[in-house]
Amino acid sequence: MAEAAPDILYPTPPWRWAARSDLWRHWVREPAKGAPDIVLHNALRFLPTDLVSALGARLGLRAGKRRPEATVRARALLRQLRPDADASAIEALLAAHWAHVGRSYAEVSALHRLWQEGRVEVSGLEHVQAARAAGRSVLVAGLHVGAWEVVHASLSALRLPVTGVYQRLPNRFQMRIADAARQRAWRVGTTIQRLAPTPQALFEASHALRQPGGVMLYYVDEHWRGRVNAPALGRVLRPVGNASLATRLAAATGAALIPAYALRQGETARFVLTFLPEVAMALGGRSVAAPNQARLDAAVEAVVRAHPEQWLMLHVFRPDPPADLHGR
Repeated sequence: MAEAAPDILYPTPPWRWAARSDLWRHWVREPAKGAPDIVLHNALRFLPTDLVSALGARLGLRAGKRRPEATVRARALLRQLRPDADASAIEALLAAHWAHVGRSYAEVSALHRLWQEGRVEVSGLEHVQAARAAGRSVLVAGLHVGAWEVVHASLSALRLPVTGVYQRLPNRFQMRIADAARQRAWRVGTTIQRLAPTPQALFEASHALRQPGGVMLYYVDEHWRGRVNAPALGRVLRPVGNASLATRLAAATGAALIPAYALRQGETARFVLTFLPEVAMALGGRSVAAPNQARLDAAVEAVVRAHPEQWLMLHVFRPDPPADLHGR
């Protein structure tokens, strides 16, 4: 049976008049939105994987049409990343992006079947194995390029001793859907030790990375408080966000920092999970923090530039305001 979602992240508002808007959101708006999501998720679970993926593509394209501002942002970034592409090529990439996003969310319902059905190929695992054979821990810098949920499901199927910090989703119903899907997927291999996204997680992560042969999964291209912190893509590199924390953790613990992503193969529910070579971290405290982060940022940017249509953050990425261009 799936473990209950961590409701500690979704506390019930107090029954006070001053909290009426929070109470309305918690007891009315979120359930009204969450109930259809749960019904759809459970219905998709019983359909063939390819059909689930195809339905997701149609839903994704429809969602893109209903989100004009997000589409404008995605188109602008595609033009930046593909300056030589003509308008038709940009629109094709844009359509591929929305279809991919829809597929990825729908495929959560089939996550537990992807590995067993032979839909995941693994490339570069030797980088992880070499670090562990040398008695080092591994910090897998997960990317939201391709099917991000396939990364942790595959790490479990590979029976690696994985610890991961999970992301707090917008509401408790989405969190429960994701939690149940992940629990089903982990039955194929090993259960991932999850850390809640709280201040305590940093200390727990540091402890996990000091265990020889341990593996920690940490997504470094997160969207947080309206900003995608990595990659910089021409912006000033800030010492904030998951990418900055990942490089500091790796440098402090000696863990091998290895980016990973599960790229979709064409318009299918088939993927190649790729582990890139280790991103070398210099030692030396604060003086090397910025160069270390820049090296990881460069590795992440190369993947995003190669596959922008499969990057989840394409439609939420925003340039920094003009004042931030000068580091203020």
